[in-house]
Amino acid sequence: MFKNASFENEIYRSMEKNLVSNQVETKYGFKRLAQVVDYLNAAAEIFDQAGMTEQAKEVTEVLQGLAQQFSSKTS
Repeated sequence: MFKNASFENEIYRSMEKNLVSNQVETKYGFKRLAQVVDYLNAAAEIFDQAGMTEQAKEVTEVLQGLAQQFSSKTS
């Protein structure tokens, strides 16, 4: 039914998006930035579903960069 790697990637992206969104909204109050994260996540999913894996990977890297930036600021 599901491809295991694809399902794992989707869960990972969703968890990462939620982590960044929650950190941004609760600790910094950047609601618009949290919306950007949501939109980027949706774009990555659309690219992935369309078979545009390179574009999905690039958007995911942007999300990872955001997560790392906010992770280092909260540590």
